[in-house]
Amino acid sequence: MRTLKIFFSALGLVLLATAASAQTVQRWLTLPPTPALPTPQATGHAAINGVSIWYATFGSGPPVVLLHGGLANSNYWGHQIPVLAQKHQVIVMDSRGHGRSTRDSQPYGYDLMASDVIGLMDHLGVARAAVVGWSDGAILGLSLAMKHPDRVSRLFAFAANSDPSGVKDVAKSPVFNQFIARAEKEYGALSATPRQYKKGSSGNRVGKSNGECGLKADRD
Repeated sequence: MRTLKIFFSALGLVLLATAASAQTVQRWLTLPPTPALPTPQATGHAAINGVSIWYATFGSGPPVVLLHGGLANSNYWGHQIPVLAQKHQVIVMDSRGHGRSTRDSQPYGYDLMASDVIGLMDHLGVARAAVVGWSDGAILGLSLAMKHPDRVSRLFAFAANSDPSGVKDVAKSPVFNQFIARAEKEYGALSATPRQYKKGSSGNRVGKSNGECGLKADRD
């Protein structure tokens, strides 16, 4: 009996230690699955600045535009849309060369991509909207607020940067490398040109004052 007590006591300590070890893994060190978009009220492609921009709208009310980060697509807003659409018209778009949107020979640049957002707002008849963006989408939001203040009612910018030189070497991050691999698969599944995505595109960082992208996608 004494032996069993010792055994179970030791087993309990091992289980507690294992649980504590598992809890030390921070959530930001894991890559959650990409959510699916809810059913949109309207969706389509708009001819803007020489490319075809894919968009979708949800709900009704004061408009809010959601702008995704580099290499991603609008599906990543799948969890936020149902909540926002309860009181807002939610507009999502795939940036040029991302997801379902096409690109042309023009180099990627924040000024150009911000102009795409304005073009889509014009296409949808939206005079002014709140803007929410993360990473590249956040930088687009900042650009819109600075250069088109009359078109932005509010701005929430998450993980933007004003100078890419301060960004850490994300190539050493297992989570970011998982994201790059997944982004390539998602591009292949969504894009009209599924083979025009090259691995390692996220590593080409530039910081030009003329508005070139901090995350420059290396695609044909």
